[in-house]
Amino acid sequence: MKKSHKIGLMVLLVLSVFSLIGFGATDKTKLSGNIVYAVRSWDVEAEQKFVEEFNKVYPNIKVQIVSFDGDLNEYLSAQAAAKTLPDVVYGWENLNYPISQGWLYPLDEFLEKDEEIKNVEPNLLERYKFNGKTYALPTNLQFSAVMVNLDLVEQLNMDPPSYEWTIDEFREYLINGTTNVYSGINHLWGFEEVMTGMFSKNLHQLAYDPIERKFKFTEGSWVKAINFQKNLKSVPGLVSDDLKNDEIRNAGGLDDYQKKFGKDADALREGKVLMGFHGTWDLSWIRTMNYMYDMYPLPQDPNIGYREALHADHAFMMSTTKYPEAAFEFLKWRSYGRDGVLARLNIMKNKTDAAGNLTPDFIIPATNDPEVVKFFKSLDFVPEGVKFMYDNVDKAFWADFYKIVPDWSKALDEVIIPKSEEVRQGKVEAAAIAAELETRSNQIIQNAWKTFDSQIVEVQKNFKPTH
Repeated sequence: MKKSHKIGLMVLLVLSVFSLIGFGATDKTKLSGNIVYAVRSWDVEAEQKFVEEFNKVYPNIKVQIVSFDGDLNEYLSAQAAAKTLPDVVYGWENLNYPISQGWLYPLDEFLEKDEEIKNVEPNLLERYKFNGKTYALPTNLQFSAVMVNLDLVEQLNMDPPSYEWTIDEFREYLINGTTNVYSGINHLWGFEEVMTGMFSKNLHQLAYDPIERKFKFTEGSWVKAINFQKNLKSVPGLVSDDLKNDEIRNAGGLDDYQKKFGKDADALREGKVLMGFHGTWDLSWIRTMNYMYDMYPLPQDPNIGYREALHADHAFMMSTTKYPEAAFEFLKWRSYGRDGVLARLNIMKNKTDAAGNLTPDFIIPATNDPEVVKFFKSLDFVPEGVKFMYDNVDKAFWADFYKIVPDWSKALDEVIIPKSEEVRQGKVEAAAIAAELETRSNQIIQNAWKTFDSQIVEVQKNFKPTH
């Protein structure tokens, strides 16, 4: 190669690197625009700190926080009617309705150019894709879990369970933890909904298949899950809250719960219950317990292997935004972006109460960016079981379909819950009603999908980018 060619090549390489490192970063920091960010009123103070951190990196994007209370979709409906929709929002309510109204901006044009999106579990992103377009992004993750009172485990001369405990081991712990003084677990409401996913290699919550958009109750996993729940509830005293009887209490008497634990007892808080069936979203009050505890994944079926029930909040930007590039940068910062997640974790790590006492908190990140993983793992106030579940998010199934499936709650309330209660009460066998349950619930869901699909075709046809 001639010397002049070598010099030319070196110059080209230097300019390319400079362009990628220097110009790219500079262009981003020079992005400008006015963004309205809607948050719940109780979250304004924390979000203001978060916005301040964002503005250290993006000083020319002005973020105005507006607050609301109540249901997010009701708020958005009112703002749409007044033509005052915000630009960026986060929440956990059903996404199908705002998408069907054309309020959400499809994000694929931005995601296709973003390097950091590779750090988000692909199956997690798939939740938010409708008719080929991505309408939201995951923010903080949550898991259905089991809180284990480690002090009581030791007191009862048992070894702590493994994070990969089996359904048989789980049952044995609950039975051994049930005495005339203690109970194995506080409640099992909705337990079969998530355990169905633990008995299947491919299905999710309540035997739902999101690819085929069908419930598959006849596949067998739901029958196993509800019978497992029924079996646990049949052991006298094992489920503490099953001992409660409002009719007896209202008549002035003492029910079995009060006789066992005390008239005004809170057995879980007082350390008289071995386990609590709770999600990681309950840690805000679980951490106030005065005993050692850990959060455990749901018990696994050895024939299936490790799985976990995953929930996720979501964030999105509105189709009416006047500054989509700026809105997306803030949306990314609020959801999976490394710098935004690190900023939020740091803010929450240093959180204090009104008296100035340190009250550290955390979110479970929606990214596996190496820097985020390292920081999250360094937080000593995060239960080790939560870190374990975060490490294994790629093995999780979806457990919050009410957020992404139209009329999910209708199928649950009108068909699935009533029929499941008949099984628990011994009126029918689960296997005997599985086919009926499948037919009726699928009719509701598939009718809802048909309506939604026709709506989103129109929405996508009429969408016009604001840039």
